[in-house]
Amino acid sequence: MIKFLRSPWLLLLLWPLLLRAEPAFYQVEKGAQTLWLLGSVHAGHTSLYPLPKAIDEAWQQSRQLVVEVNLNQITPGDLAEMARLTRLPDGQQLADVLPAALYAKTQTAAARLGVPIAQLAPLQPWYAALALSQAAIGQSGFDPALGVDSHFLAQATDAKRPIKGLEGFTEQLGYLASVSAHQNAMLESTLDELDDFKQSFTEVLNAWQAGDETHLSELLKEEMGPQELQEWLEQKLLAERNARWLTQLPGLESGSFIVVGSLHLYGPKGLLAGLAERGYRIERLSPPATTPG
Repeated sequence: MIKFLRSPWLLLLLWPLLLRAEPAFYQVEKGAQTLWLLGSVHAGHTSLYPLPKAIDEAWQQSRQLVVEVNLNQITPGDLAEMARLTRLPDGQQLADVLPAALYAKTQTAAARLGVPIAQLAPLQPWYAALALSQAAIGQSGFDPALGVDSHFLAQATDAKRPIKGLEGFTEQLGYLASVSAHQNAMLESTLDELDDFKQSFTEVLNAWQAGDETHLSELLKEEMGPQELQEWLEQKLLAERNARWLTQLPGLESGSFIVVGSLHLYGPKGLLAGLAERGYRIERLSPPATTPG
């Protein structure tokens, strides 16, 4: 199964078992600009909160929230484009575009998760995979509304704090839809992950809550599916988007509090490496203070 940015899949990093652990949280500085950077879990549980003191203190000082997409600004035009990107052409059904064995496997998973197959029938295979993942989240007791990005969006909205998206809603959907050449592999990989969904995300979240980025990155890479899918994910959904975001970060108001999917932070093309290359001083505030290497 794969995961990106704000949708579920890999970065859902769920189920907090290490209640006293602290997720990795960074302060980055260059000149007069100070930014805070937190890797997100995009669904969660009440036991995630309250977040550690270092995170809360930085949030209280912050001047604006920066997220992947500002979901408070979705327009009717965005919804129309979403329908175009996520649905099959008129007259086509999922059964028409999938190999028979994969469609049968999809039917079985949908029945187990309580998703009517008619609901999946008009969807592109990549979006059917996402719909099944969402159903698995709910069935496992997790809630996207309790994800870290959703938490801060709600906090910022209530406080009337400015919210900036690093990309638009349809821009993000366009990145996802670009998987089309590999979407059958994505669907099959997602179906294979559903049986041990809760256990897999438990392991990932344990690493997230412990602030163990090395182990977290290893676990997430194991979840990426076959090689062709991993290469697409790393290039299109991570490297390309990180490069675009890095052009925006120097222009952010000092005091910006940035929340993005955790997988965007790490690795040679991650945001932390990119900020270091651009001369930012990086301090890890939580767990207490080490500088990422």
